[in-house]
Amino acid sequence: MTTSTGLHQANQAPSLASHGLREARPGRAFGVLIAAVLIAAGTYVASPSFRPAVSPVHPLLPVPGDVAPLTGGGDPAPGATVDGRLPIADRLAFWAKRVDATPGDFLSLAQLALVEAEKSRLTVDLEGYQRALADVNRSLAILPGYPPTIRARGSIRFALHDFAGALADAKVVLQASPTNASALALLGDASIELGRPADAAAAFDALAKIAPGPWLDVRRARLASATGDPERALSLARKAAAGAPSDDPAEVGFYDYALGEYARLAGDADAARAGYQAALMIRPTDVGALVGLARIDAFDGRTADAIAGLSAAAAIVPQPETLALLGDLEQGSGDPTAAAKRYKTVRFIEQLGSLQGAVYDRQLLRFELDHGGASAGVLAAAQASVAARPDSTGHDLAAWALYRRGRFGEAAAEIKLAHAYGSNDARLRFHEGAISLARGDLEAGHALLTSALASGPALDPIERAEAVRLLSGD
Repeated sequence: MTTSTGLHQANQAPSLASHGLREARPGRAFGVLIAAVLIAAGTYVASPSFRPAVSPVHPLLPVPGDVAPLTGGGDPAPGATVDGRLPIADRLAFWAKRVDATPGDFLSLAQLALVEAEKSRLTVDLEGYQRALADVNRSLAILPGYPPTIRARGSIRFALHDFAGALADAKVVLQASPTNASALALLGDASIELGRPADAAAAFDALAKIAPGPWLDVRRARLASATGDPERALSLARKAAAGAPSDDPAEVGFYDYALGEYARLAGDADAARAGYQAALMIRPTDVGALVGLARIDAFDGRTADAIAGLSAAAAIVPQPETLALLGDLEQGSGDPTAAAKRYKTVRFIEQLGSLQGAVYDRQLLRFELDHGGASAGVLAAAQASVAARPDSTGHDLAAWALYRRGRFGEAAAEIKLAHAYGSNDARLRFHEGAISLARGDLEAGHALLTSALASGPALDPIERAEAVRLLSGD
């Protein structure tokens, strides 16, 4: 699958602003740190900004998160300020100095965590998010149960793909303040990633009564995409982009990226290209937009441009999905040596540790399944992933792993579970088509593969190539 400004918070609990922490106010962003995404690609995960779950977590949303994973990318502009705030480096130094001088200052610790998370979103720095989480936990150790700090922790947990933890924190805040807009948004975002679309819809309906606006429209676009309505997702993304706030270029750029991503998933290559290019005009180092534009270039046959764009994105943040896409294009362009190096790097990332594995888990599993690594261990990992996070993409991934292992009947049963959420995206149709052919249902298999290919850039090059081979009988 993973924004915005202008949300007023009706909150019975003490506000962040009343204690020196930045809180939402009309005309500015408020405190949910969000993607995926996913991706995939990945995640626009924000700190005090209100970001949707268009993230690297969702395999079709590269970066973001997916929510990928995280979709931000690039260094913060030197000296840049938003609504009079100091640059990120100066704010980090200020709050770090306060914490050093008074280690028991729970408010300064929470504010330091928010700025660390904001920087991590821009630089796609997973270790930075971990530092932010540690500071939030230190703050809560001093003053347990403080709702604004719990909400901040939930947002950071979401950024690190601890969706169950994010959901739990959102519920704690809502117990204290049922109309807390940030917590409602976080509840909806986490519910999508945990395979609970009805809960997400209810949270967004409640949010609509408190704070309607583009930040809600883009979240509903994510929900529509996750539940099999790409055209509605694109319509909502267009509405969100049209209503995007103009006072913060980074926020406008996010909406442009989201529009590009939902247009790509709906198969509209021209609209996708326009969205990504608009985002890159605002921030040329936006990894999500660089990867998205490269996908469109690859679909349009502009392979050299696609390789250049992916190389630029990988130089900023070497995310597994970016490297895999780059390697696939290099392989197809007759450079297997370069491709092998990219694939080796992906597998090296897999070995780095639990943090990378937790955030990039589904990207890494899908890479193995599409690059000859469908081991029993990969199947077990895919099944563990969907057990922990039973959403549509998790069931799709498990079905694909079963297919690669030759367990076609079980794969068909698993793909039906993916459909139970209403999902019907191009990748799901491609996988279901391959499974149908393997089970001897040629008519259904051909129809599904043809439909998936009709979605154009919604499939990656390696997926399109395999779908074409299957249709030709190879």
